[in-house]
Amino acid sequence: MGDSIPGDKKDRFEWKTLTAIGAATWLVTSAGCTAEQAPEAEEMSGEKGSSESMSAMSESAVGEGEGEGEGEGEGEGEGEGAGGADPAVDDVAYLTQLGLIRGHLQVGYTLFERELPELAETHMKHPREEIYTELEPAFGVRGCEGFGDNLTALTAAVVDRAAAEDVKSTFDSLVVAIAACEEKAAMTDPAVAAKVIENLVRTAGVEYEIGVIDGAIDNLHEYQDAWGFTQVARAYLATPAFSGDAAAIAAAATISDILDGLDALWPSLNPQAGVDGQAAQLFGAASEIQLASLGLSTP
Repeated sequence: MGDSIPGDKKDRFEWKTLTAIGAATWLVTSAGCTAEQAPEAEEMSGEKGSSESMSAMSESAVGEGEGEGEGEGEGEGEGEGAGGADPAVDDVAYLTQLGLIRGHLQVGYTLFERELPELAETHMKHPREEIYTELEPAFGVRGCEGFGDNLTALTAAVVDRAAAEDVKSTFDSLVVAIAACEEKAAMTDPAVAAKVIENLVRTAGVEYEIGVIDGAIDNLHEYQDAWGFTQVARAYLATPAFSGDAAAIAAAATISDILDGLDALWPSLNPQAGVDGQAAQLFGAASEIQLASLGLSTP
């Protein structure tokens, strides 16, 4: 299986509105990208330990918490929301955390589709163990039922090597539940959506810095997470938040070009050799997205 990414990059991810929940809700078509729509992910013997380095710029800008325990494929800090803001009352922090959960699940499901369940497991386990726990108080305040049981069910399905159709069904149900919780925030506000995109890309930079050291994969899990977070960031551009006024449409076009420029950072989801990419490219992209969205205002 080659390392190239086939097809037009604009066709790799198609997102749709789930009208049964609301016009602002978006889901991944066919429960995620297909094997042909993502970077290649060949079998690999295992992951190396995470690097201790982390950019001071990214840490202060994102403020994703103080870090996680020494677990499988862990090392990033994603627990406290953007800038330490309270997700119970801050829409950007709330949606950023939900976006991080989506990113983990996107990678996990893609790896499962590629018949790499061992690599998929850690991505399925991580949201329930870390990010979700921090969001539970916010769910109560916002009137969201939550989706902890759905996360547990998906993890179990992957760990138990359930049939592909059963994993897909469980994944679909989980994505619907996440979307229902997203409805409790300002999903149609372009200023909010742009800030969430920025946060996801900046967090991807933190992950990539841990995952790639001097062109070599030092932590495969974090390298993969960075890809997942950028895919969720890209998906936001297809939401109703960017379909309203001219300023929002123009900002979306600019942000899309910025994200397109990051594609080469992931020649494969499971590279067998080094990669020609640096975390600085993601941090720079986050800053460019911030500038591109300065003119956006809340409806």
